[in-house]
Amino acid sequence: MAFTETDVKQLLQETFQQAKSYPDSGKTIQRINMHRSQNWVKALTEQFKKKYDGDSEIRIFSKSDDSNRKDFGLNELLHDVLVCKVDGVKSSVHKKKLYFIKEVLWQIESEFAHNTRSSLIDFNKLVLGSAKNKLFVASQAKKGTEKSFLEVLKPAARYCTGDVYLGMIPHPGDWADTKDDIHLWVFKK
Repeated sequence: MAFTETDVKQLLQETFQQAKSYPDSGKTIQRINMHRSQNWVKALTEQFKKKYDGDSEIRIFSKSDDSNRKDFGLNELLHDVLVCKVDGVKSSVHKKKLYFIKEVLWQIESEFAHNTRSSLIDFNKLVLGSAKNKLFVASQAKKGTEKSFLEVLKPAARYCTGDVYLGMIPHPGDWADTKDDIHLWVFKK
């Protein structure tokens, strides 16, 4: 399934609406924001599951989803969300089916800290992989500073394989008081 820039932006908008619909939990602002961030990843996982529904080769890994635990022994694999194609082989002794990743379609990282250092550290994870598509989601920068934020990530993005997207959504602490304004950029090589 090929994604256009419009498809990616729509996916982010639908994810944001879904994440905001979850009830808040936590007694402090920090805990509420942490749970909202977790809800973002959960909603993003669910949106990708909808997009690839019915394709038995596709697996989507994330901390909030244990559907891969039986076959892989884990929920999350290297990234906040990882979308990949899998295949199987029989084990050498017991002839049980073992699964392996044969192609990575999406690597997704989210970092909502308001500093470029934290963002770049997480963005580096996208450089490490072979996905056809990479998505980094960050908090919206203050007006007038988006370009400088992009300039910090741009050198690392040049070393990524595949298409590299940057989505900016409101910081989890601003979800109650903000419009659903999603920004999206594509890093061109």
